[in-house]
Order: sequence, then C-alpha cells, then structure tokens
Amino acid sequence: MPKGKRRSLKGLGAKYGSTLRKRYGRVFATLKLKRKCPSCGRWNLKRKSAGIWECRSCSFTIAGRAYDFTPSKTS
Repeated sequence: MPKGKRRSLKGLGAKYGSTLRKRYGRVFATLKLKRKCPSCGRWNLKRKSAGIWECRSCSFTIAGRAYDFTPSKTS
C-alpha cells in the first residue's frame, strides 16, 4: 500500500523533478515551523516578509534570514 504525502508541495507536479520538489519541501517545512520570540518568550514569531520576523503578541520585530530565523547566542 503506498504511503501518503508527508509534505505540502503546493502544485509542483512531476515535470519539476524530484530534486527540486525535495528542496522546496524542506524550505517550506522550515518556513512554517513555530519559533520562540526572543523578547517575550512566546511561540508567536511569524515571518512578515523576506528576512523580517514579527512576534504577534508583543509586536517585537527582528531581521533575520529569509526562510529561517536563528537567534544569536549572547552571553
């Protein structure tokens, strides 16, 4: 019995090739992950536009990478 699709590929058919579909699936899955706000600590950090991340609860805005945000480690 075939297994179901695990990732959303948003209309990418067979004509785009498996490598491109796999890359797109990884980027899309990373983009939709939940992230913790460095200011208030809630899991409400969302991507506003390319490289701009905003917390929905405290309106804290931060610049980061386009598809992923990794907070800098400050000690």
